[in-house]
Amino acid sequence: MDYYRILGVKPNCTLEEVRRRYRLLARRHHPDLNPDDPEAAARFRLIVAAFEAIQVARAEAKGRSRRNAAHYRQPRFTGKEQVFEEFFGICQDGSPLSWSAGADFRYDLEISLVAAIKGMGTVIQVDHQPPCRPCGGTGLAVGAAYQECPDCQGRGRRFGGPGLLRFGPVCERCRGRGKIVAVPCRHCGGLGRRSHQKEYHLRIPPGTQDSARFRIMGEGGEGFLHGPRGNLLVVIHVAPHDFFTRVGNDIHCRVEVSFAEAARGCAIRIPTLDGYQWVNLPRGAPTGWSCRFIGAGAPGTPTQPPGDQVNEVMVATPQNLSLQQRSLLRELDRLEPGQLDRAGHE
Repeated sequence: MDYYRILGVKPNCTLEEVRRRYRLLARRHHPDLNPDDPEAAARFRLIVAAFEAIQVARAEAKGRSRRNAAHYRQPRFTGKEQVFEEFFGICQDGSPLSWSAGADFRYDLEISLVAAIKGMGTVIQVDHQPPCRPCGGTGLAVGAAYQECPDCQGRGRRFGGPGLLRFGPVCERCRGRGKIVAVPCRHCGGLGRRSHQKEYHLRIPPGTQDSARFRIMGEGGEGFLHGPRGNLLVVIHVAPHDFFTRVGNDIHCRVEVSFAEAARGCAIRIPTLDGYQWVNLPRGAPTGWSCRFIGAGAPGTPTQPPGDQVNEVMVATPQNLSLQQRSLLRELDRLEPGQLDRAGHE
């Protein structure tokens, strides 16, 4: 992209000529001064981007010239410079910072176990800070321009003395941009963005596991120095269920029956994700007796088969028995297993 052509200046003009032309075009195309022109904001952003790109390109060229001259005067400790730049975010020369992608946003969504297994559609609202439309995302008031940061002299980093003392952190005042907003936009206070609630329609697929993540590309934070936006990560949290527990694609549950029901055997009704199923409990079923409902768990995947529902019987021990009940149990205890079997069929 020919940034000089966008501003209408020659490539060999001075930086001050570029600044004067930028101020003229920025005032002419500022969205506040063109409320009836829907394309004004786009033109204004393009003008600002062109001005920033020229500033960065010239600063890089100036930094390269300094480094080339210094190359013949002193050796370069490439390894040491790389360590300081990677771990402390600082560099030895005054070259401007490069662009970087925006931060990822995270949204934690809690859903029920039934919704995770069956799937669901939902709508979430996420707080966004899109570019301020009146100023085109620049943070500048009408007719204003960026000013060089006085703390770092436009380098984006603060520097000290010679040698290793020249290493400095990212400038806190301008946050590495090398420029500041001296006259802020009255709509966003110079931030260049405004808070906004944005809705997203999500489809949670059947069989979603706890801690699953869904990525919405380009819906995160703004990039640094025109870098790409980050992403929105939706993290799923499956709430515990009162009756079911998920293990892989299977769901487990415990069904309580009375001592009498387990002793004589009976038909019991067991809840499922789709209603109820009846099961014939055999006579004398102990605690831990189980049965399966094939395919009644979570749906399968290309690498995993569908799950089942595993039902475990828990025999309740009688409590606070009456005199008659205790008498019956003593009578039952005196009976031999064979006698009990014959008594049950009399």
